[in-house]
Amino acid sequence: MDLRSNSFPRPDWRQLIAPVRFSDLSVLILLALVMLTGGLTAFAVRLFEWLVDRLFTLGYAQIPEWLGAAGLPGWSAFLFFPALLGLLHAGVRRLTPRADRHHAIPLVILTLARRDGRLRPLSTLLKTAASILTLGAGGSLGREGPVVLLGSGIGSALGQAVPMRAQWRRALVVAGAAAAIATAFQAPIAGTFFAMEIVLIQFSSRAFALAALGATVAAVLSRYLSGGPPFPIPAYSVEDPWQIPLFLGLGLVIAPLSRLYIAAIYGSEEAGHRLPRIPQSLKPALGGILFGLVGLLLPQTLGAGLDTIQEALEGRLPLLMLAALLGGKLVAIALTSGSGWTGGTFTPAMFLGAMAGGVYGHLAARAAPGLGAQPGAYAVVGMAAMIAGATQAPLTALALIFEITRDYRIALPAMLACGAAAVLSQRINPYSVDTLHLPEQGVLLPWQVQDLRDVRVGEAMAQQVQVARTSMSLREVIALMRETRHGGYPVLDEEGRLAGIITLKDVRDVPLERRLATPVSEAMTRSLITVTPDQTIAEAALLMVQHGVGRLPVVAPDDPTRLVGVLSRTDILRAYPTLAHAGEDA
Repeated sequence: MDLRSNSFPRPDWRQLIAPVRFSDLSVLILLALVMLTGGLTAFAVRLFEWLVDRLFTLGYAQIPEWLGAAGLPGWSAFLFFPALLGLLHAGVRRLTPRADRHHAIPLVILTLARRDGRLRPLSTLLKTAASILTLGAGGSLGREGPVVLLGSGIGSALGQAVPMRAQWRRALVVAGAAAAIATAFQAPIAGTFFAMEIVLIQFSSRAFALAALGATVAAVLSRYLSGGPPFPIPAYSVEDPWQIPLFLGLGLVIAPLSRLYIAAIYGSEEAGHRLPRIPQSLKPALGGILFGLVGLLLPQTLGAGLDTIQEALEGRLPLLMLAALLGGKLVAIALTSGSGWTGGTFTPAMFLGAMAGGVYGHLAARAAPGLGAQPGAYAVVGMAAMIAGATQAPLTALALIFEITRDYRIALPAMLACGAAAVLSQRINPYSVDTLHLPEQGVLLPWQVQDLRDVRVGEAMAQQVQVARTSMSLREVIALMRETRHGGYPVLDEEGRLAGIITLKDVRDVPLERRLATPVSEAMTRSLITVTPDQTIAEAALLMVQHGVGRLPVVAPDDPTRLVGVLSRTDILRAYPTLAHAGEDA
């Protein structure tokens, strides 16, 4: 082959000095908006965190102190303070449009998939206010979800204020999400991977570059606003190679815990909806009293619990305390979510993972004292594995641990545990904490699209087929349509071979005066679009779209006149439960 041929594009160095075009200016404007999104998000996230901290301090430090000074029981603040904020939360939630009453990150994903990146500014503000009330009241939900919504809302608002294409507006939404995580943890790499794996759910080099730009601007600015990272973790190292199987075991233990965590959130929500005798406006207040009672026993379960996570990562919590906090936090999460409070799901996963990892580390140290197992190291890896299992985003978990610790030695066992947790969690259920209810909104996930290419027509088609015959009249076909409620049938000839298809449109194309007496053989369509059982339903769906039909006859691979079934759009939709099971077996 001649490498000098014109089949290879040659570089055009003249483009370096070519005049600036309008499209180039548009790209520069987009880059400027991405940087502006990152900067505004950094300020907004820090303001969000400051408001939460002030409100939490008011309710659980200042008010108990005032009550004690007045001779009243200070513990009563643990009950009436979250109850009062629960009433306010119910009012804010009622003002939020019903279509936006999802968890924060699923709402961002839905906005990208279905709304061209258009987030309602009012919904962003109301949901942010509701999350401030939740976390300030001590609710056991997270900060990261709400700040991701806040950053994405800033990007979406800029994208709606400046006329631009939908794909650019979506890029600003993704950049805002990356900037929010980068600000919260001062981890721009983790923020970028978060935007790709969790928010966008698929990798795109252009989106990655823009998300990285927004995350970098936010991380640099946040360092000036707050200083160091939220978790200054000691540098752990794994000296004994026999600890490697222990870290693998930790990932396998964390995976079912991650599914239990997801069940605690969404199962409690469904249980809360089934309490019709309690008005919706009172449920958050009741839930606040209940998780306040848990907080009286275990104050560390109130709020995000970042200080408690820090203690676990440093290995300063004893075994019994770690176990108590693990169980107490699960109960508090269920009470908070089930009573209708609004918040994120990222930080609670970190809390549970750190506690579970600490418990596992203590047990490992007692079972094999010669290995030198450090509970704090297992808490770090458990936190990463829990993020990977709950979100099914192992790259985000690994990047976060690496950026927090700045030490690759603990990142290596974390890689093993995160991989095990993510794979086993997906095998238990292919949906993550952020994608569990997206199919109900009509959002098709990338792995489902891939599985469409793996499911064969023969697995989805209807084998019991109602057919018409060439010898029938249209009167008989019309009667058959009224009886079966179908809009078309394959037509077989006298020898049982596929001869055509008759649809309601074919019937209506026959003039009314001779319609009933016309034989099927004259009205049917003879040019058929068929598929075979060994083709994929992705190929069949493409044929349906290309030819504008709603059903396809399925014929034998070796005989195109032998009908073996029919595939309809409904059959393809019914294949989705099969796809879910396929994801479990992957």
